Amino acid sequence: MSTSPPTSAAEERPGGGAAVTALRPLPALVAVLTLATLELVRCSGPLLDTTFVRGGAPAAALAAGLTYVAPAPLTALLLAGTRRVARPWTAALLGGAVLLALFRLVVQQLAGDARVVVGLLAVAVAVTVLTLAVAELSDGDGGGRAAAAAVLAGASGSVGLQLTLGTWDAPWRSTPAGWAVAVAVALAVVLLAVLARREPVAAPPRKTPGLWALGPVLSLGVLVLANPASAAAQSGLPLAVTGPLLGAGLLLAAVLAGRRPRQPAGPRRTVAVAAVALPVATAVALQVSGATAAGVALVLTALLSAQLTAALLLGRAWSSPGTDEPASSRPVRTSAATAAAAGVVGLTTIGPVLVFQLDYDVPLGVPNVLVLVLTAAALAVAGLGPAGGADRRPGPTARPRPDRAVLLGSAVLLLLGAVTAVAQARPDGPAADGRYTGRVLTWNLHYGVSPEGAVDLEAVARVIEAEDPDVVLLQEVSRGWVQGGGVDMASWLSQRLDRSFAFAPAADGRFGNVVLARGTLGDVRVQPLPYGAGPQRRSALTAVTRLGARPTTVTSIHLQHRAGNTPTRVAQLQAFLAPPRPGAQVVGGDLNATPGSAEVRLLTAAGYVSAVDAVGDPATLTDPSTGPTRRIDWVLGRGVAFADAEVLTGVQLSDHLPLVVAVRP
Repeated sequence: MSTSPPTSAAEERPGGGAAVTALRPLPALVAVLTLATLELVRCSGPLLDTTFVRGGAPAAALAAGLTYVAPAPLTALLLAGTRRVARPWTAALLGGAVLLALFRLVVQQLAGDARVVVGLLAVAVAVTVLTLAVAELSDGDGGGRAAAAAVLAGASGSVGLQLTLGTWDAPWRSTPAGWAVAVAVALAVVLLAVLARREPVAAPPRKTPGLWALGPVLSLGVLVLANPASAAAQSGLPLAVTGPLLGAGLLLAAVLAGRRPRQPAGPRRTVAVAAVALPVATAVALQVSGATAAGVALVLTALLSAQLTAALLLGRAWSSPGTDEPASSRPVRTSAATAAAAGVVGLTTIGPVLVFQLDYDVPLGVPNVLVLVLTAAALAVAGLGPAGGADRRPGPTARPRPDRAVLLGSAVLLLLGAVTAVAQARPDGPAADGRYTGRVLTWNLHYGVSPEGAVDLEAVARVIEAEDPDVVLLQEVSRGWVQGGGVDMASWLSQRLDRSFAFAPAADGRFGNVVLARGTLGDVRVQPLPYGAGPQRRSALTAVTRLGARPTTVTSIHLQHRAGNTPTRVAQLQAFLAPPRPGAQVVGGDLNATPGSAEVRLLTAAGYVSAVDAVGDPATLTDPSTGPTRRIDWVLGRGVAFADAEVLTGVQLSDHLPLVVAVRP
């Protein structure tokens, strides 16, 4: 069934004809649903992380499984509930759209455990409704390509929305901006579903080939293809540069996905090349560092290649099987088949994300990037399968185009995001007021996720702002981790606090240590620390900046966290201390070591003095933030003296408490 013809009559005539730019509701609905689903999948990261912290890996795996398998029974229930009405498929789509809109608005209001539960339910509903909408749009010749184009255009719009919000998504904001996004998305979903319901029906519903390929696309989208924070971290370029480039690549990919090739022989070879190129480009985009100009070029080229090859493969996967065969002769779609496909879409969306992230706590034994390489390979299989081999029409054929109104809407949202990102970008230089306080704050931010499962960057910024430090030393900073909601914390805090920043990758290129400074940062050095017993790579980030009256070398450091990993932490500190650095130095971070430990003795033997032990209260603990039991966060200095040191108790925005110290002139 097709609720609207895949292209206008003018577009279907050989030779092209006039292009129609009027909005068609079903492609627009798929695009908006893609944007909403990507947002909610990112939102599920902190919610599942909270489940992991409270109940361990089994609880998180159970919650994720129930959330992302739920689209199967939800699809079956929606279709069963509309079986007796006219046009049950579009009725089910409308019912799901209304349900999604309600959940999305409720998520915006809730906090704590209620948000965890309702937020995960909203994810399940979003995946369900998007799967139904793609199945509906894909039905008929050219509809699969239109669906692929709409999904990619929606991903581009998602990048634009992230840039507009500084990558800190709307569900975490109780501000007018957060509510405006929530209401706009909810209204758009319902309105477009109503309009799609009113479109004429041509035939009974037919099977959509390769519908399950939607899952790998969503998974790759949140991790790589539509993740501007990850692109910025990996390339080393500002978010205001990589974000617009990423969104523009997705728009180009949407155009590519929506066009049927003129010649039948070439595309088959092209798709075979794309099937190989997509996994390779995905690996390069995640593994290559942008530390050099060649590295930057390679990362950006890999990202664009991954987007374009994914578009080509997705368009082929959803093409009609056998274009010599009319769509009406294809097998009729069944509720059971669609429900099963929705369940597979859910599992292939979250499965790669969870396994990829699991490696940082329970090593897989192989590089975790292989998980995403396999995900890309699954999409390649869909594009090369029976559905993907459909375009064999001899001679000239009609060339369906992606919906131009949808592309225009995504382009406008992307332009808004680009303008916002450029306007908010902080110029490289000292703060305008030029005041220097001699204060240092260190804080392990737990990738921005609070114990109750919220991502409240504004509250984090206010805590830091109230202390007015010259230097902020941060650990566990997310720059695109889904586990942290996909936010670029380094860029956001730099802009909000008017501080320059440097970033050092640790676990991977999107998670590590940050130094924020009121003045400029010079002689920035990233020092990888010995891996030892693992399970996570660690690093130290060192820079020279003004602290109070004079230039000082400052370091943000994070050591291995397992209780029995003292030999690894000692080896990491030995690597950090060699060779000795001259001049005034301040080191702050999460040492995962308590007072009197071998790690702390090693630092004091090297001439470092603990600020808390010198001028603070040594009995004050820092971890966890709710009922702390240990002091494992430190600020130590060599060649400096401290005037004050205080743990900021009662701050429950991370699993650690911040520590602020004052350095004497």
